Amino acid sequence: MRISRLGLRNFRNYKHCDLQPERTLTIFVGPNASGKTNVIEAIQIITTGTSFRSPHWEDTVNWGEDAALISMTADGEGSHCTVDLYINSSAEKRWTVGGVTRRRSADATRFVPVVLFTPDDLSLVKGPAENRRSQIDTLGDQLSATHQRLRRDYMHVLRQRNTLLREGGSRVELAAWDDQLIRLGARLHVHRRRLAARIKQEAVPVYKHLSQGEDLDIQLLGRSGSLPASLDDEVGLAVAEEAMADEIERRRSEELTRQVSLVGPHRDDFLFLIGGREARAYASQGQQRTIALAWKWAEVAVITEMMHRAPVLLLDDVMSELDHERRKALTDLVQRAVQTFITTTTTAYFDQDLLKEASVIDIRSLY
Repeated sequence: MRISRLGLRNFRNYKHCDLQPERTLTIFVGPNASGKTNVIEAIQIITTGTSFRSPHWEDTVNWGEDAALISMTADGEGSHCTVDLYINSSAEKRWTVGGVTRRRSADATRFVPVVLFTPDDLSLVKGPAENRRSQIDTLGDQLSATHQRLRRDYMHVLRQRNTLLREGGSRVELAAWDDQLIRLGARLHVHRRRLAARIKQEAVPVYKHLSQGEDLDIQLLGRSGSLPASLDDEVGLAVAEEAMADEIERRRSEELTRQVSLVGPHRDDFLFLIGGREARAYASQGQQRTIALAWKWAEVAVITEMMHRAPVLLLDDVMSELDHERRKALTDLVQRAVQTFITTTTTAYFDQDLLKEASVIDIRSLY
């Protein structure tokens, strides 16, 4: 599926905007703070229901207006759909698909998979663990409604358990929440492990190619008990549940003292190794950025394989953050029959032959 139309009404700084994007490459050019990222955000919202900016939804409505509208038409593979999202100034959202109201965003956001690459993603290696968990979960949510539901249910149980810990709940009171945390947490860990193993399978050869021979390894540092870090090792559900139960019991006193849940996939992390050495400590900035680039290549490959269709690629001002070789690697990805939207301050980063095939839009012409 490809996006054939994008409409914005009173969204961020856009009062009225209609686009008919290219089937391959659309480049939005303009100075900083001119609203380029707002278009990328709108595409992510209408396709996934989420925004990498984690906004207060009322802030996406143009100042002084009652509501915003993001509208998308997508075509391909013998199908056609129109999705609309209304956001009012009270942060209430309403989805429609083909004019029919949908109660859940999940029912309106499974038509066009996307891969987003922003400058923040370049800190994948050195950034906080939360960012690495977010990368795998954002992908998992698009690939599987089960993953999305598991994560939502697990976080609900985790919040309830943490509240009980803060309020000084007894071991007996915690027991019921422990059972739910273990059941959901073990399943989420297994889902993440399997998906991360697929990412590793695709990312390792890409990194080796881009780095001219260096070996990359990706490991999962689970906080759910004594489980292997290697993604080459299969971990079944029963094993994960037993490990998590044992670890909760082992750290019971510490949790009661600190009044917070210390065991579970909400504390998982990923470790990147280059030639057996931890990239976080030893990798150069160039190596770290190559890891992030290989990860994004892997996301495209995994989505294409598992969903049997290529995702839309969203690149928000990343060209200025990459050197010549890594820009070339990224434009190679653009040319793999993937519909791509890029924001940039200048077209000088792009090969002239690529520009001839692209739709280049001055962002200020859309106001």
